[in-house]
Amino acid sequence: MAMEKDLLAYCGLFCADCAGYSGDIADSATELAKVLDAYQFDRTARALFSEQVGDYGAFQETLAFLSELRCPRICRERSAGEKDCRIRACCIEKGYYACYECDAFETCTAFEMLEELHGDACVRNLRAIREMGLDQWLVNGERFWFGSDIES
Repeated sequence: MAMEKDLLAYCGLFCADCAGYSGDIADSATELAKVLDAYQFDRTARALFSEQVGDYGAFQETLAFLSELRCPRICRERSAGEKDCRIRACCIEKGYYACYECDAFETCTAFEMLEELHGDACVRNLRAIREMGLDQWLVNGERFWFGSDIES
């Protein structure tokens, strides 16, 4: 298990806040699939809820996908070339622990790839880390996963 400090991704996201890291979605989907299978819910869905459930096979495929939704390694544990990330590569090249050490992080275009899901969360986290220091942020800082412009 990674040390708390190592759970800070180069981009400012905190791995422990991710469903892929925690495995919560994968575990829940696996458990739901087991329960549905035990009750032969495919039969119930066809007989009683075909309109509501629709294509039950597609639903089962989605559950199977969600059951595998796990991050095998945090970004700091990945080897070069494995799920390449521009932000990670830049930090490693410049010798930064994370983007908060860079004076250009607030305007960096590398974050664009994360904006659809995370909005401005990375920049908000990095700003707070820069102001508080990493150790204080880990203990007392508010962590953002979704940006301020993203509806929950």
